[in-house]
Amino acid sequence: MFGDNLLKLRKQKKLTQSEIAEILGVARTTYSSYEQNRRMPDAEIQIKIADYFDVSLDFLHDRGEFDNSNLLAAHIDDNLTKEERIEIEKYLKFIRSQKE
Repeated sequence: MFGDNLLKLRKQKKLTQSEIAEILGVARTTYSSYEQNRRMPDAEIQIKIADYFDVSLDFLHDRGEFDNSNLLAAHIDDNLTKEERIEIEKYLKFIRSQKE
């Protein structure tokens, strides 16, 4: 469920509930209720969560990880090799990490 995935992601980043709540701009008690599956964050907060952890909303909602490598490649160049797509994805992750 959403809260279970949220808990795993937070622990992977070694953040406290207070730290991630501050990042998201919500109270710690509110954030805690997300992890406990007692409350679902609104769409805006879900997007902030997905952006912060660099995951898809599908992943957060247990709909499986969406592999967007083919979609990404289709928007860049139809003739990219698998290795070139991987390098582009690594570069995009690097750029996103610089925003944090």
